[in-house]
Amino acid sequence: MSGAEHTAGHTAGHSLVFLGTGASCGVPSFYCGCKACEEARDDPRAARDCSDLLVVGAQHTLIDAAPELRTQLIRERVGHIDRLLLTHEHFDHIGGIPQLEFLVRLGPRPPLPLYAGAQTLAAVERCFGFMSDVLEPHLLEAFATVEFDGVVYTPLPAAHSEGAFGFLIETAQKVAYFPDTGPLPPQTRERLDGLDVLIIDATFNGRNWMPSSHHTIDEAIALAHGLGVRHTYLTHLTMHYDEPITRAELEEKLGPYGGDIGLAFDGLRLTLG
Repeated sequence: MSGAEHTAGHTAGHSLVFLGTGASCGVPSFYCGCKACEEARDDPRAARDCSDLLVVGAQHTLIDAAPELRTQLIRERVGHIDRLLLTHEHFDHIGGIPQLEFLVRLGPRPPLPLYAGAQTLAAVERCFGFMSDVLEPHLLEAFATVEFDGVVYTPLPAAHSEGAFGFLIETAQKVAYFPDTGPLPPQTRERLDGLDVLIIDATFNGRNWMPSSHHTIDEAIALAHGLGVRHTYLTHLTMHYDEPITRAELEEKLGPYGGDIGLAFDGLRLTLG
């Protein structure tokens, strides 16, 4: 991969910042009066933007760019982004890319490195061709590692849209981030032995409306147990469908797992070794 950034060795002090932890509809949705949306209207801590993740060390590596990206970065007091990795081409994961345009234009700074699979790069070009001079595209291939700021990233196939990835993120700890996936392909599961942290799609509660491309909360928990993961965080939650569930109810449901299965929320920070 020509022009790829590379930083040798691991550095200490990395953390993960959950910028958004919801599905494409967000919580609350303007059109919805379910108990989860009403909870979020009354308590902003229960609100959810579309899912994206920031890896913070000496540099900032953004994984996906939710449509709410500008307000997410302001909320977390983030003043710069060093590169962008994308899991797939759906709008709730790339819709915030235009928010990065003037980071480059007004800097001024070199074009922003963008790493994604072939289908996703093509979608970015179709949707945001006006940014071709401010984005520096790099092709990601499944299972081919890249390293930035002392963190190793491996794109692993997800069961979602064509060419969708999750990322294995390795520092002193081993983290897997799959915000959009159904049952993981066998070749992906093989790479997830010895995980310290799994961050996994738990889109639906109750019936799974899209079983080939998403998990229910219960299916995500079963996957975590099957992989023998130390700590799991549920993300990409609709909270509306098929059975609405409030944040308070979901935290109560996860209580018996003693903290091994946790609920991701917007603004959550995890420290990595």
